[in-house]
Amino acid sequence: MNVTKFGNVKISHPIDSYVNILLLGNPGAGKSTLGHVINDTVTGSIALGSFRNVRGVVPCTAGIIPYKLQHRTHGNIILHDFAGHSEYYSSHSAVIENLLQGSGGVFLIVVNILEREAAKQLHQWLTVVRNEAQKALNDCHIIVIVSHVDEISNPVERRRKEEIQEIIVRERYDSVFLDCRKLGGSGVNSFFKKLSSACDSIRSTSGRNLSLYCHMMYGLLEERKENILTLSDVMSAGKDNKDYFIPDKREDVLDVLHLLHSTGLISVLKSEDKVWVVVNKGILLTEVDGIIFAPETFKEHVDIASNTGIVSVSSLTRLFLKYDPDMLICFLKNMELCQEMNLSFLRMTNLHQLAVEEEEGGGRERRGERLLFFPCLLSTDRPDEMTSQVYQFGWCLQCTGTSKHHFFPPRYFHVLSLHLAYKLALPQEDDKLYRYCTFWKNGLYWFNGHGVGSLVEIVDESQCVLVMMSCEKGYSDNMVSLRRDVIGEVISIYKESCPSLEVKELVIDPKELAYPVNTPRERTVHSVKAVLSAVVEQRPFLVTIGTRHTELKEILPYESLSDIINLSLLGGRDIKEVIEITEEFNTPLTTVKLGTCML
Repeated sequence: MNVTKFGNVKISHPIDSYVNILLLGNPGAGKSTLGHVINDTVTGSIALGSFRNVRGVVPCTAGIIPYKLQHRTHGNIILHDFAGHSEYYSSHSAVIENLLQGSGGVFLIVVNILEREAAKQLHQWLTVVRNEAQKALNDCHIIVIVSHVDEISNPVERRRKEEIQEIIVRERYDSVFLDCRKLGGSGVNSFFKKLSSACDSIRSTSGRNLSLYCHMMYGLLEERKENILTLSDVMSAGKDNKDYFIPDKREDVLDVLHLLHSTGLISVLKSEDKVWVVVNKGILLTEVDGIIFAPETFKEHVDIASNTGIVSVSSLTRLFLKYDPDMLICFLKNMELCQEMNLSFLRMTNLHQLAVEEEEGGGRERRGERLLFFPCLLSTDRPDEMTSQVYQFGWCLQCTGTSKHHFFPPRYFHVLSLHLAYKLALPQEDDKLYRYCTFWKNGLYWFNGHGVGSLVEIVDESQCVLVMMSCEKGYSDNMVSLRRDVIGEVISIYKESCPSLEVKELVIDPKELAYPVNTPRERTVHSVKAVLSAVVEQRPFLVTIGTRHTELKEILPYESLSDIINLSLLGGRDIKEVIEITEEFNTPLTTVKLGTCML
């Protein structure tokens, strides 16, 4: 194939220039209406439709609806309209993280000025967006759109507008106050200018320079009638097509597909030796995500998990008959929305009666059934029997400041639950499980075969991750080893899931461990940094307020304070990551091999 043909394909499929635009906000804020404004002006002028109302807006978006547009003002964009209902928030975060893996994006946060809690909603979305933007490889742009400003009619609403303006100025984000229900409504021109500028900025800094093979591959995929292809399908299509030239080797084809995946135009799913290429992501984002996590009030809702978080693969297959179940599972697992769990483990949990289905008329367990655990579909409250537990150690990761607008997003705990559940389900010696686990919507507790009970829970209006532990007499070493591993897991997932969130690590005073601990900051707590500094400086007591002091051995029961490198509070980290070591105490620390995790 000649160079001219390559050039023509690149012009017809300008994939380097696509920018992801993510449209977010609460239900009724006007997201979908604004999306229609962008859609309806793809080729025409805003002025031509300035007096025409936006039409065809569906009241409730299910899941995420992506639109690939070649817009006359904004250039090539992929507009993602995210449903505003809270049931979708965890999966939304997963999708956003996936979309921004290869490039930056433009976040559009829409807030309805008429809502009484408009300022609170804005704060919450800014928290989520800041977090996802910080994880992105490239810079992102944030534009706040305040809608329904034409309907402001009283002093309360005018004061609310001023409050939102103050937030936007303080956070230093672009903003537009508009009426988005008309194509040429007030403020739409200003919004379009800001959006175009943001898109141009993303393109200029993306550093994306895709090969001609990528353009050829995308042209080939776009011409296919099938929406989901296997890797073999793609390679066969390349051999049979004379207009598009793609590599011959499997590894080279995969490289090209992964580069396309990074643009957000397609999705590549891989599970062991299977590879699927999803040409139109709308199928997965709208049908699968939109149905599985749909609120009960949506027509798309299916009670697939019965509030337990346990979904059988056979149920998933019946729900999506035309899709390969392995492909669906791969999609959901890749985004850390679920984990496959074996039945023997689930029998050792409070979910077992919900995971074990009875055969019709037989009354026997359905053996060999594949089961998936979705933490975001688990809606049961903390069991009453949990309040009788007695603990000997408490630690927490607390959001700093007193503002209620900084919190751990739902996805954080869902991912943490998956990681812990996966490790809990790993077979032990002789393939026997000795851990009984109790799960609820914001926490889990387990007692292992090594005499240690552990609890991890999100408390204080999602502003705190609580870890508490107890041990049977004679098993204190196991508790020290385990709390090191659990703290390490909590910190690791925090760094991956919400790195923009400012937190502090605290140890709960041993005299204040009565459970439940719904608001740890109201208990007597000790800064982990202060505790570690006291250990390094070999001070046996931690002085807090005035003459008040606590012995370090009480704060860290059963622990060898001389083994600094293995202190459980470090969670496997280097102590220099947590506190600053002055030259006076900066002596080499003896490395001691960590014990194996005994979750």
